[in-house]
Amino acid sequence: MRLLTNPSELQLIAETPHGKVPYWGKVRTISADDIALYCDKEQFDGLCRLGCPNYGKKWSCPPYSPLYNDFSSGFQALCVVLLGLNLDELGYIKQDYLKVKAANSMLKSRVDRTLRMCITDGEKYVSTGSCRLCKPCRKKIEEPCAHPAIRTFSFEALGVNVSTMVKDIFDVNLLWHKRGLLPLYTCVVAGLLTNENPPDQRIISKLIEI
Repeated sequence: MRLLTNPSELQLIAETPHGKVPYWGKVRTISADDIALYCDKEQFDGLCRLGCPNYGKKWSCPPYSPLYNDFSSGFQALCVVLLGLNLDELGYIKQDYLKVKAANSMLKSRVDRTLRMCITDGEKYVSTGSCRLCKPCRKKIEEPCAHPAIRTFSFEALGVNVSTMVKDIFDVNLLWHKRGLLPLYTCVVAGLLTNENPPDQRIISKLIEI
């Protein structure tokens, strides 16, 4: 793997109605082509078909999402952004599942907002989940996508094995909530495809601002 920048590590604070909640971030730019090492679109489309209620119901989800190689064609670099939150910081939430849900919602909103603020003409970003531009997605009412030029896709929808990718880039294991077992932390992953200079500092500055 061609690592274009060293990993940056951030300690961040989110202002919530319950007070300040610390979370952390990691940012690193790599060669966009190297993500193909982690791609298996057929496998991940199958997992989505079996386990995700959005399968076939959103234009940003399988089987309508493109291959990563097609989506990233023409781009030289991918800046990967990982945000994480230690779940013991959410002690004011009693139910474990709701802790994970609240943490993921907070992290997703911050990284998606950051990348939308950072993106310049000619760049694309990989979102933390299915596209949320329209509620509900027009696919559910059998109409064409309203925003095809800015519709977003997750790494998983593009066929990328995110767990292996994150382990190789940041040496971080992604943890998942299981019934009766709360993970130590939860993470979200997004990315920015670019041909400009590595955008790490541009993204870090916005993460600190929000």
